[in-house]
Amino acid sequence: MSNPDNSLRYRLRLIWAYKDVLRNHFPPVFRWYVRRFRAAQLKAARRLRDKERIEVAFFLTIPGMWKSDYLFEALRQHPRYHPYVVIYPYSYYKGFNASEVEATLKRTERFIADKGFEYVIPYDEKRRRWQPVRKTLHPDIVVFTTPYKDIPSKYFIYAFRDVLTCYVPYGFTSLRMFHVNYDLIFHNLVGLHFVETEIHRRQAEDCSRNHGENVVVSGYPGTEVFLRPDYTPRDVWKPQPHRKKRLIWAPHHSLEGNPALSTFLLYCDRMPEWAARYKDDIQLVFKPHPLLKFKLQQLWGAERTEAYYRQWDAMENAQLEESSYVDLFLTSDAMIHDCGSFTTEYLFVNKPVMYLVKDEEFASCFCPFGLMSFQKHYIGRSEADVTHFMEEVLIQGKDVMAEERRRFFEEYLAPREGKLPSERIIQLLEEFQNK
Repeated sequence: MSNPDNSLRYRLRLIWAYKDVLRNHFPPVFRWYVRRFRAAQLKAARRLRDKERIEVAFFLTIPGMWKSDYLFEALRQHPRYHPYVVIYPYSYYKGFNASEVEATLKRTERFIADKGFEYVIPYDEKRRRWQPVRKTLHPDIVVFTTPYKDIPSKYFIYAFRDVLTCYVPYGFTSLRMFHVNYDLIFHNLVGLHFVETEIHRRQAEDCSRNHGENVVVSGYPGTEVFLRPDYTPRDVWKPQPHRKKRLIWAPHHSLEGNPALSTFLLYCDRMPEWAARYKDDIQLVFKPHPLLKFKLQQLWGAERTEAYYRQWDAMENAQLEESSYVDLFLTSDAMIHDCGSFTTEYLFVNKPVMYLVKDEEFASCFCPFGLMSFQKHYIGRSEADVTHFMEEVLIQGKDVMAEERRRFFEEYLAPREGKLPSERIIQLLEEFQNK
């Protein structure tokens, strides 16, 4: 299987679609364009100082990239802001299965509708084309949930130079992918780039060509729910004859490429077998990365992929979960995964967690903060490690790392200065308007 992310055809398609061969690939033009764009961002922010009603558009493609429940609600309650979600297709230029792209769009719509949030799908059915939001909805602020060029070009940051743009990352940054996390052209242009910790801010300073001038520390909105004692999770697990230990398996989508994080192909056959073996003691949820299905359809074909996904719901003590993971995390007992963001996010619930690795050098894939989070995991190097985790740690409760995880949370993840991420982001928005 060729990787569409790296193919020449894919790269040329992006250059043609975004018309950025000069501003993105020639350093003098890049520097000039970034200076010009950043100056326009500051002007766009200052124009909002005295505006009574500020239109805030959250751009979203996939449910798993939504991390802004509390931020959206805080803006909705604020007298100056009117937030809404703009839903549009992901993987637009990758040649992924068209029916799955459409199904993902519908799933995203249901996801936001179920929350009761106002949303728009800017598609003109009559003309069969996606409408330019800048000209039809006239947002004052655009909040991006992804920095990538896998969306219709009219929704990329290039189209919003004179609109205040912000970026709320869709994952807690853990991997040593400094260019992808901090130095794409998107990161250099966006008005405000909210990051998780001071450690992440320093990384952005060191790794981005604009030296992190737009990077501010807000905390991570995606984990705010875990910091709120008033939140009551829904029980999303399939009913069982008796209470069993609840285990999440969350494989990443990177089946190949650099880095190829996913161990899915190593364990995809064994996981259903383990679910059957421990059916009296363990309940297992398959929580794949949203992009894994697209990748498998290219590798296996649509029929085999669908059959694999369907088998999880057919088992009495297992199920498939493709939507939000907050309630899943809070009502679980443990997790096995190989996802960068989950490396830190699951530590917020302080439950035993195993990271599946392919080789002994895998730790080198993490950034400094991610490595600290990784070291709070049980490490799965083999099937024997996984069975030990299921039997000893999960079923028998011999969780020897519990205290170590608790200390890490208190030192690095607990709220700072009495402000939750959503409160801090609104404060930073107001400050930027008054620069």
